[in-house]
Amino acid sequence: MKMSVVAVVCSLVLVSCNDDDTDNMPGSDFDRKALLESMGTNLIVPNFEDLQSSVNSLSETANGFTQNTNEQNLIAMRTAWKQTVIDHQHCSAFGFGPAELLLGPYATVLGVFPVSEEKIEANMLNPNFDLPNSFDRDVRGFYTVEYLIYGDGLSDAEVVAGFDQNRKDYLLLILSELKSSFDNIAAEWNNSYLQSFIESDGTSAGSSISLYYNAFIRDYENLKNFKLELPAGLSAGQPGADGSLVEAYYSGISSELIEAHFENSKNCWFGLSRNGMELIGFEEYLQSVVGGSELIETTKDALFRIDEAIANLPDGSLSENVTSQEVEILRNELQSNTANFKSSMSSLLGISITFNSGDGD
Repeated sequence: MKMSVVAVVCSLVLVSCNDDDTDNMPGSDFDRKALLESMGTNLIVPNFEDLQSSVNSLSETANGFTQNTNEQNLIAMRTAWKQTVIDHQHCSAFGFGPAELLLGPYATVLGVFPVSEEKIEANMLNPNFDLPNSFDRDVRGFYTVEYLIYGDGLSDAEVVAGFDQNRKDYLLLILSELKSSFDNIAAEWNNSYLQSFIESDGTSAGSSISLYYNAFIRDYENLKNFKLELPAGLSAGQPGADGSLVEAYYSGISSELIEAHFENSKNCWFGLSRNGMELIGFEEYLQSVVGGSELIETTKDALFRIDEAIANLPDGSLSENVTSQEVEILRNELQSNTANFKSSMSSLLGISITFNSGDGD
């Protein structure tokens, strides 16, 4: 009899632990499925489609440049590249599901900076180099293309003159990987993944809300840590600032990309499409929980200050201004808001942080 009672109790405990029971979770009355449908259909998928389109346009202009290598075609390729990396800023927060590549979330594979000039130059001279089987992240992706089409301190004429067949072949190789990656990501979202994303509306690890929220937080921290803190020499243990660590070092559009990156962070939080259509985002989710209204007001104030700090960044190349007071102010404002996005939201919404950022927030 005692054994039967114990067995019944144990089975009940196991059922309770195994079920994704969210009835007593914070915001249990909130329609998470509506949030997932709103963000997936109107933000994530359109943004990946934009990126897919711009990568394809970049690939076409690169083909034209390699066939007719002149300064006019170089400028056209740079214009296409700039649009591509701006579109990348609006997708880097969605590095899960189809955007989880073999080497990790796509932004940590194809959006790595700084690239390794030495490795890239060596790869171009190596007839046996095999990009698909390479584990190096700093020899591929958007910023390898940037290095190839801008060079380090070269004039347009010098870049064109240096584009021998090895360079052309490597450029097309890198773009082939980019094109296939984003063609696949967009196709998977449009085929079956969007519906499964919407249906998985629990809050446990592995659910869509958990994947989306954690990718959003990690992407926000990447903005703070890698686009500002490291180049400015503000990370613990750094010997000093190093302007060559900024994103888009060769083109000098680092500040513009920071602005675009933060715009997407705001779109996720407020619930806005890239063209400004009102969606259901984390702000509305927070309105459904106790303490959410207070956190919303605190966060809005912080986001306003970050916008101001971005607007106040020095003119010109960020790489030459990483020690400016304005850069440190922006980093500090981003750091101040980390607790709002991360620990406070996680606690109020009952969504666990599933990655280790090392930020201590």
